[in-house]
Amino acid sequence: MKNKKDEQKIISLFDEFKSLILEEVSKDKRYIQIVDLLNSAIKRVENVAQTPELQARAVFQNVHTICLVDKIKLSAEEADILNKIDQFSHSKGIWGEMNTLGISNMWISK
Repeated sequence: MKNKKDEQKIISLFDEFKSLILEEVSKDKRYIQIVDLLNSAIKRVENVAQTPELQARAVFQNVHTICLVDKIKLSAEEADILNKIDQFSHSKGIWGEMNTLGISNMWISK
């Protein structure tokens, strides 16, 4: 049942982050991409199309990309929730973390 608990936890974090971002959408339309991303992530987790951890990792990386490209600066509260999403995305075991290093583009190329 751990997976169901993880699904509920990450969906709760996504919803909390989305509620903060929705406040910004009325002021700045660039934030709508983040809302769309979060809606898509919630659907994927609910439909078991993606594990909660992998979806959290994807959201974390994509939000950072959107913020970089669109020059969006998150508030301290928004950044705190995004950090919680990042912490959730990390596997608790060594092999999960090794897999994270293996699938991400973190290695320096020469």
